[in-house]
Amino acid sequence: MFENLNRLDLTSKDIDMIEAALHTQKKILAVQSEAGGTGARRKLTDIKQLMKRVGRARNMNHKGPAQSWTQMARTMLTGQSTSG
Repeated sequence: MFENLNRLDLTSKDIDMIEAALHTQKKILAVQSEAGGTGARRKLTDIKQLMKRVGRARNMNHKGPAQSWTQMARTMLTGQSTSG
């Protein structure tokens, strides 16, 4: 599944539109799989996994730079944040 990863430059609006389309497709495939479509069930599983990956990627992009363990410990123990 991850053997052919490509990187795309997408805006937040692009990602919103993709997520909306995936959500719509998920609803359609859910109805089809309830009607007994085994192909639809497989596609539904793939769509759900893709939606999770998109969500994780979105969350990673919204976070600031990651702190080191030392910086996190100092913040928790002293209540002070460190800079660079």
